[in-house]
Amino acid sequence: MQYLLTFRSLTYAQRAARVLERAGVTGTVSRLPKAVSTRGCAYCVIVSARRREQSVNLLTAAGLAPERVIARDENGVLEVGE
Repeated sequence: MQYLLTFRSLTYAQRAARVLERAGVTGTVSRLPKAVSTRGCAYCVIVSARRREQSVNLLTAAGLAPERVIARDENGVLEVGE
């Protein structure tokens, strides 16, 4: 299971990935799948399931709270969460 932490722009997603990297958390910047995008162009940082809570806490403390958290299972099925 992976989690997609969504952001309103590529810049915010890149900043978020840097915050996570400095804390030792691997986060991959990617475009948000169109199936769950509420507007044209959105980006996300993909983190592992075991790092979801830590990642959200780190980003919130840095003033970069994700807009939404979307779960993606092993089959690629997306489930919108928070």
